[in-house]
Amino acid sequence: MLILATICAFCLLCFALLNLYWGHRVACLYRTHLTRTADSDYTPSATVLLSLRGNDPFLSDCLHGLLNQDYPEYQVKIIVDHIDDPAYSFVAQYLAEHDHPHCDVSIREGTHGNCGLKNASLVQAIGEVDKEVEVVAWLDADVVPHRSWLRELVSPLQDPQTGVSSGIRWYAPRQANPGTMVRHAWNTAALMQMVSLEIPWGGSIALSRDVFTHPQLVHSLSRMLWEDTGLKSIATRLDRKIAFVPAATMVNTESIPFHSCFRYMTRQLVNARFYHPHWWLIASLGLMTAVAQSTLLALGVLFLVQGNLSAAAASAGVLFVSNACVALPIFRISLLIHQTVRARGDHYRRQPLQTLGYLGMTVYFFAAALLAAMRTRMIDWRGVLYHVPEPFDVRIMHYEPYQPPRESVGQFEIENISL
Repeated sequence: MLILATICAFCLLCFALLNLYWGHRVACLYRTHLTRTADSDYTPSATVLLSLRGNDPFLSDCLHGLLNQDYPEYQVKIIVDHIDDPAYSFVAQYLAEHDHPHCDVSIREGTHGNCGLKNASLVQAIGEVDKEVEVVAWLDADVVPHRSWLRELVSPLQDPQTGVSSGIRWYAPRQANPGTMVRHAWNTAALMQMVSLEIPWGGSIALSRDVFTHPQLVHSLSRMLWEDTGLKSIATRLDRKIAFVPAATMVNTESIPFHSCFRYMTRQLVNARFYHPHWWLIASLGLMTAVAQSTLLALGVLFLVQGNLSAAAASAGVLFVSNACVALPIFRISLLIHQTVRARGDHYRRQPLQTLGYLGMTVYFFAAALLAAMRTRMIDWRGVLYHVPEPFDVRIMHYEPYQPPRESVGQFEIENISL
């Protein structure tokens, strides 16, 4: 038992050091941003893409921010999934009331290959970008861009070696229900991995001209279910770097029930499993942490029952240190993000004690989501049912214009067989 406890303790301490290192890198990124004057003079001609399926609750705020950017020359292309999609009439009405001279709305024409519908919309829009455009960016409908969002997102692309610029996702829940808090706690820990392992976030992306015009991009997007995580491999092939932009940290305050949270986590991990080169590092760390922590906790209790107080105390000490090495950088980053968001005039309420309470159990939810991601082949994403036996073999099993979520679609019982 002592040998097993020693092995578990060693693994947890190694993981703790890795978390400290990753957390330090992210904290330095934010600290550098907060202590320097932003260089916003780089404003090449840009086109921003917005792919819509369904009337997102934040769509009005998204459109307001997107159409009122402090950027001298940019166009907006909105691609709606279907003419009967409720987002189409909403956007038409919004533009009738808030005219924008450089905003085009189109309907997705086809799938452009076997891929996710968002990818199909992006491929269609990229093919229609004017020749003089130097930067293509896109965002999700649940992102509310502040006035300087595009300037900040584009800024790193002035380095010719940087081809992809990514914003950062941050959940700041208004409510403390279990699903919302688990997603928040998981995302705070995942943020360190996303930045350190270069996992871009599709909610805010900008590409330089040599990347978005390269045939490899469209070829890859036309065969993948998601567009963001695979940008790491595409950038590597094109010998371009990925930059993460603290100023483009986008806050989402939406709540989510627990079952939807678990499906969301699993879907994100399927994305990493399919398209990121370091998937097995992510999976190994998540699963081994849960196993080592559970084993050491059980052994610590057993040592205590047997009267081996020194071994029990050592086990408790390792558990405390390993969890502290996760919690401390998370709280440090959380504070820096709060300062970053507040500096641009936005505000949200921090919930550090609730976050701490959910971090411990999130380890096990993360491990469960990893196991689910490893066996997932059917994915329900916004009411479209995909069968994905291989990363570049995407098949749409069921499609219809967007409808409000429901328990079943025709013969498919979505909740039972898909994510």
